[in-house]
Amino acid sequence: MKKFILLSLLITSLSALKAQTNMQVTGIVKDTTNLSVIGASVQLATAKDTILTSTNVDGVFSFSNIKAAQFSITIKGLGYQTVKKTYTFSPNSTSEALTPFILKNDAKMLNEVVVNGTPDVTVKEDTLQYRVDSYQLKENALAEDLLKKLPGIEVDKDGNVTAQGKAVTKIRINGKDFFGGDVKTATQQLPASVLRNVQVIDDYGDQANITGVRDGEADKILNFTIREDKNKGYLARGIVGGGNEDRYQASVFLASFNNTQQLALLGNLNNTNANIFNLTSGSTGGGRGRRGGNANSDGLTNVNSIGFNYKDEWGKKITAYGSYSFTNRDNATVSSSLQEILAQDNVFRNNNINNANTLSNDHRINFNFEYKIDTLNYLKITPNISFGKNNSDNLNIFDINTQRTNSNGTSLNLNDVTTPNYGGEILYNHRFGAKARNLSLNADFSSSSTSQNQNYLYELDNTLSGQIERYQQQLINGDNRNNNVGIRVSYQEPISDTKNLEFNYAYGFARADNDRIVRNADTEGVEPVLDIDQSNQFTFDFITNRFGVNYRVNEKKYNYSLGFSAQPSVLKSNTDVPDRNITNLFPSARFSYKFSKTKELSFRYDGRANQPTYTQLQPITDQSNAQFWVTGNSDLIPEFTNSMSLRYNNYDFASGNVLFTNLSFNTTNDKVTTNTISFPITSDSTVLQENRFLNTDGYYTVNGFYAFSKPFQEKKYTLRFRGSAIYNNNISFIDNIKNEGRNLILSQRLGFQVNAVSWLEFTPEATYTYNKNTNTKNTRANAEINSLGFGLDTKIYFLKTWIFGGNLEKTFNSGFSTINTNPLIINSYLEKQFFKDKRASLKLQAFDILDQNTSLAFVATGNTSTLSQSNRLSRYFMMSLTFNISKFAGNSTNIPDMGGERRYR
Repeated sequence: MKKFILLSLLITSLSALKAQTNMQVTGIVKDTTNLSVIGASVQLATAKDTILTSTNVDGVFSFSNIKAAQFSITIKGLGYQTVKKTYTFSPNSTSEALTPFILKNDAKMLNEVVVNGTPDVTVKEDTLQYRVDSYQLKENALAEDLLKKLPGIEVDKDGNVTAQGKAVTKIRINGKDFFGGDVKTATQQLPASVLRNVQVIDDYGDQANITGVRDGEADKILNFTIREDKNKGYLARGIVGGGNEDRYQASVFLASFNNTQQLALLGNLNNTNANIFNLTSGSTGGGRGRRGGNANSDGLTNVNSIGFNYKDEWGKKITAYGSYSFTNRDNATVSSSLQEILAQDNVFRNNNINNANTLSNDHRINFNFEYKIDTLNYLKITPNISFGKNNSDNLNIFDINTQRTNSNGTSLNLNDVTTPNYGGEILYNHRFGAKARNLSLNADFSSSSTSQNQNYLYELDNTLSGQIERYQQQLINGDNRNNNVGIRVSYQEPISDTKNLEFNYAYGFARADNDRIVRNADTEGVEPVLDIDQSNQFTFDFITNRFGVNYRVNEKKYNYSLGFSAQPSVLKSNTDVPDRNITNLFPSARFSYKFSKTKELSFRYDGRANQPTYTQLQPITDQSNAQFWVTGNSDLIPEFTNSMSLRYNNYDFASGNVLFTNLSFNTTNDKVTTNTISFPITSDSTVLQENRFLNTDGYYTVNGFYAFSKPFQEKKYTLRFRGSAIYNNNISFIDNIKNEGRNLILSQRLGFQVNAVSWLEFTPEATYTYNKNTNTKNTRANAEINSLGFGLDTKIYFLKTWIFGGNLEKTFNSGFSTINTNPLIINSYLEKQFFKDKRASLKLQAFDILDQNTSLAFVATGNTSTLSQSNRLSRYFMMSLTFNISKFAGNSTNIPDMGGERRYR
């Protein structure tokens, strides 16, 4: 009996010991602002031993193999008060998730930084990554608010995003396109609280992402990664508002996250110029109050939009994602411009007043299927469809002056355009058993067409009698079709663990086919008749075959590739012009050296051929503008562009200083440029100029950019510098004589971000731009423009639930010949937040309080410079109601690995 009792006690003890041995304890550490505390020391103590770890980049810690049901947790973080808690759990428990630990600031401790932790910014060849929890944000902040705080990234007043001086063209979430990659759809709808990292990526396409072989110039894209604890739940944001001048806005954004599945719906109705889905977008509410729409887009716009985004995994091997969007847009724009066109010994000054109304409807479908067949094979299929219908009427009042003549009159252009497009891409990749041995095949095709019905009416007035001197009506029916096919094959053969050879071949076929029927009448009331000289059926093909080889080396500190390519190309048409065969030989090179995790130097050289456009090639004279004709040249050959860039990025973790620099140089051989032929105004001819085309050399452009950011006192203050220098050597011909249009643009911006106290956000900035344009053959149209701007953004939080905010922009312009405007734009708002989590707010907004909003732009190309001004959304007031609702359960099955890197705050 005693033996039986002892045996039972032994079995019970062993069972209890086994249960305790398998116990896992997890937890998360945050500060009082709900930000994760990184690198905090976490100590678990039992009666027999003590275990030590630290929190990872998400503030999460984990202990395994805990043998005691009773233990204590002690949390220590530099700059925080120590927290200690004791726990007792069931001996049979196998997993325990502790309630979050909230650390309070310790004012007595010194502000120190330990430099052996995870940096806020990391650099990895083509990717720059920002850690979101390193930046302090308020409740309901959006991704756009976060981007404004990231060094090297800028968000302008219209919501456009640039990174390292280059426009961001696409946004992805967890590596997948979101609403087709629309930038503003993502930045102005996604809450910053669900994001873990922001990645700035130089994207060379899907094939390059798989093979690592990069050709051509990269697109700048952003990738948002979602926090693990926000990967399961839903969120809803909405706004409804009304104001004077019959202004209204309403939008809703709904999103659901269920681990691998993502669903989103976005709708928008407004007449405040707030566009979405690949159109210029403005604010749609949320925590901001600077503007209710895009007040800086030209004209007045009514917008109705709806879109749906989908992502899911169909089993373990297939991922599907895509979107559909529809936009109805009604825009009315009134503008004026002064266009100066150089002749050999004359200047044509074309003063225009333009009244345009445009109604458009656009549908777009993008979808992606990724099939991971097995560990060695991958397939991606990407179909896309779009359809657009555009109706516009454009009334133009012109007054053209030269040193000797003057003409004025009106033209009316009625357009009905339909643009159906479809295409797709197939990518297949096979990895052989040997390391780095890889075969990749990529094929893409697209078909686009434009059907246009144009009614052009032109009247030239006699400056003496006031009677109509010349009348012209043109009915133009055009059907332009473009078909493109591309195939690329890449094979990589490893030489060693760090070296390989890559062989590639690319085939490109582009066909442009245009049917154009023109009917003319030169007397009012007479039915237009067929004009054989302007009507035309023209087809041209551009075919390229590119053969290349690259030698690539990937070491821990550096990587480089050296390559050589040969590209024969042929341009042929259905005219009597013989086929034009050209072979381009060019090297390619890339080099990247990584000094550290946050410091890198890279160099790139590439070459590419560009075919002329249909307008430049068609062998007819287009007289759809009665005074400025265009004649194509079917003898043109393709251009060839050489591109080089040097980039240096450095994030100094110890000081927090961030420096981005980039220098690029492009030169184009056989550049397709204009030859402007001038005609005197006579009694039987009022044609002023005719643009013809030819190939020439001498075109180049140099672009330099830098951005420097320096934080002070734990990012309470941040000083930002941004500068650029652009020099364009434009080539044009004036009456068959070569002219160099030299355009220099210098820009410098200084900004100061203040977050010293929790109740105030204060961001002043100043910008200076210098724009000089000179011509070698005629100096009469030379221009030197100066623009000095000051801006101020501020938010004041008071009485816990009230916000007062606004922004001010003042510009001083000089050098404009006919327009003198120095607007002062002031916007302001007062917001009251409701409920404990501030998920709703009522906001009173005032836009352009002084009623001075207008546009002003200067552009110089070739022998032509244009100064333009147009109407914009001006002063109005609006009351709006905003709500934010979200609920996330987290994903307990996806606890991130505990890293050894630490950063103390």
